[in-house]
This record gives sequence, structure tokens and C-alpha cells, in this order.
Amino acid sequence: MFTHIIFDLDGTLLNTIDDLADAGNHVCAAHGWPTHTADQFKYMVGNGIPNLVFRFTPCGLGEEELAQALAEFSAYYDAHKEDKTAPYPGIPELLAALKGAGVGLAVLSNKAHALAGPVVEHYFPGLFEYVQGALPDAPLKPDPTLLHALMEKTGAAPETTLFVGDSDVDVLTGKNGGLTVCGVLWGFRGREELKDAGADWIIHSPDQLSAIATGTALLSRGQGALAAELLRMGRLAAVPTETVYGLAADAAQEGAVQAVYEAKGRPETKPLNVLVDGMDMVETVCRDIPEEAYKLAEAFWPGPLTMILRGNGTLPPVVTAGGDTQGVRCPDHPDTLDVIRALGRPLACPSANLSGRPSPKSAGDVLGQLVGKIDAVLDGGSCGVGVESTILDLTSLPYRVLRQGGLSRERLAAVLGPGRLENN
Repeated sequence: MFTHIIFDLDGTLLNTIDDLADAGNHVCAAHGWPTHTADQFKYMVGNGIPNLVFRFTPCGLGEEELAQALAEFSAYYDAHKEDKTAPYPGIPELLAALKGAGVGLAVLSNKAHALAGPVVEHYFPGLFEYVQGALPDAPLKPDPTLLHALMEKTGAAPETTLFVGDSDVDVLTGKNGGLTVCGVLWGFRGREELKDAGADWIIHSPDQLSAIATGTALLSRGQGALAAELLRMGRLAAVPTETVYGLAADAAQEGAVQAVYEAKGRPETKPLNVLVDGMDMVETVCRDIPEEAYKLAEAFWPGPLTMILRGNGTLPPVVTAGGDTQGVRCPDHPDTLDVIRALGRPLACPSANLSGRPSPKSAGDVLGQLVGKIDAVLDGGSCGVGVESTILDLTSLPYRVLRQGGLSRERLAAVLGPGRLENN
């Protein structure tokens, strides 16, 4: 696991190319010079604004003309730098999750220092420990001078620090500083440039960076099938529900279920509930199901209700801690329902926290407790209910509420009818 990650800014965290191109073309048009496409500008950036201006202006300009073009560019860009600039998709979620996992985050940019800090804070408030931009008396990247200064300020050690960027300049910066380097393909340059410069990894989506940095992949909404494939392989993945995040394993795999206990530090005497996609799946793992269970499922599933029923012995004994009852719930979250359906079996799924710690309500919360202990977190956003499900024992009359959660006794009693629910 890396303790620190240092990011390039333009082309790595922020897509700034359209605003940079607009500013450059504004200067060119004002002087009657040829303009350039945004894709052409992608190969002009990376070594600071003065070099960018030199590249988009015609050859042969004198120092005074270049200085004038630089002043005009800077004035226009300063007024329009937020017109089209935006974080790349998935970057804010990735940064929040990494920070939640305790990874130190910093930025090293060839953008002027006076500009870099406010830009980062504007788009990523409170996420970065330190931002280092270009200084007049210091060499630009790929020289490692400012990288070393930044690492000293943040306490980052070379062997546990990852440098992330989108160009050969970034790769060489990291290598010159003795760091492991990850190149990204969503920015301004391509795979061959990153490969030739010596990048240790080359990735195409932010969720891959989480796996490299922490050993725990951060999956995005809509990637339920990928989470299901990991579970099918016996891996562990945290999944969102409307209550809290759960730590999921394929309930049919004894080794995977055992790994859930180990990751959480949960006593093996405490049974695990399973998540299902409906009563048809319940029937594959439970027996002697009372009619009221179907009524409750119709009224409250998907939703924050766990029903305790008699298990039929098809799941490994480790799921029920050797007992003969099984807790079942259908979660009200589309991503996790996708996981269950893609797997085709119930998920053994307690809350995704270390035993005794608060139940997590976001992917960042999960990483803050279980990073490096599990294989993936499916980021489905913040949990809407934020408290665990209500647990109702339906194995004997009168039925008993074992835990009061997101569903009230009054609503349960209204469906069960008079005398079916034990009094407090």
C-alpha cells in the first residue's frame, strides 16, 4: 500500500484543455496567427505556460512579441479558466476514498504556484495536504527539485509514494525522484508516450488507481457485474445498500465467508445474514417459510427489513455459525441488486466495518476501515437510511423484533395483524 500519492494537475485531475486552447486561440486570432485544435494543444502543454505560448505562436517571434502574447494569454485565461474546465469523471470520488483510507494526497504542477493552489482548492476542497506549483527560481518538471521539496513537507518516503500523471514529463519527474509512477490514459497524451518514458503502470480509469494504491479496487456505479465476478472468484467486495455498506462474499463459498469474519475481526460465533434479490432466492436457502414472510417481503422489500427464518442447510455452516436459522434481506439499492443477480446466489453480507467500529455510510468510510483487507468497494454513493435494517424473527410466534432499525414496529404490526408481533 502507498502512504502518499502525488498527482499532476492538468490532464490528470482536471480537464483544462478546452480553456487553455480557447485562451491560446484568442491570442492567435487577435494577431491574425493560425489557430489550433484542442487535440493539438494537448501536445503543447506540460512544461509551463511560457513554453505553451512559445509553441502556439508562430516561429520567429521576438522576445517582446512573446512577452506580449504571454500577457494576453494570461489575462484571457485568468478570466475564463473555469468556463469549461472540470474534474475528470470519477476523480472526485477517487480522491475522497483515498483520503478516507488515510492516503496522503498532494499535487505537483508546472502551473504557476500562485494559480495552482486556488485551482486545486476550488475543484477539490479539503482533499489535498499540499499543492506545489511552479516557482520563478526553481526548475520545472521533470526536474525533481520541487518534488523533493514537496515530499519533505508531506513526510513522504520514496518507497511508499506513487506519482501519477498523464505525460512523459510526469513519468520522468517521478522516475527522477526515485518513485513508482502510474500513467493515466484519460488525459492529454497516449499509451506509447507513457510506456516509452518508463511508467510502471498505465491505467484507463480512476478506479484502477485505487487498486494500485491500496490493494482495494474502487468500482463505479454500474460495475456490479465486475463485483460479482470478484465474488465468484472467492474475493470480498463491499457493496452499498440503502442502510449501510455491507461486506459481501459469495455465501456458497466457505472460504470466502471465513474471510469475511477475518477481515472484520468478527467472532465466528455470530452468524451472518445474507442478501437476496427476492423470495425466490430465499426459498433456495430457507425452509418452513411462514406466509407472513411473503406478505412482509411484498410490503417492505427491497428495503431495510431482515427476516430470520429456518435455514435449509444448503449454505456452509460458517454462514449461520452452526445454527439452524438464517437472516435474509433484499436491499433497496440497484447496484447491489445487480451484483446479486449477476452472481445468481445470496451474498453473505454483514456491515462493512471492523467489529466495534461505526457502520460505514460511504465508500470512503469503508476504505477508512478495510482498505487493503478486501478486494473492492462498489461505490454507490452515500446511504440514504444510514442505520441498519430492522431484524424480525419469524421462526416462532409471537414474532419478535430483535433489532430496531430503519423500519418501525408499527409498520410491521400493520402488515402482520393483531397478536402476531410480540409486545415490547
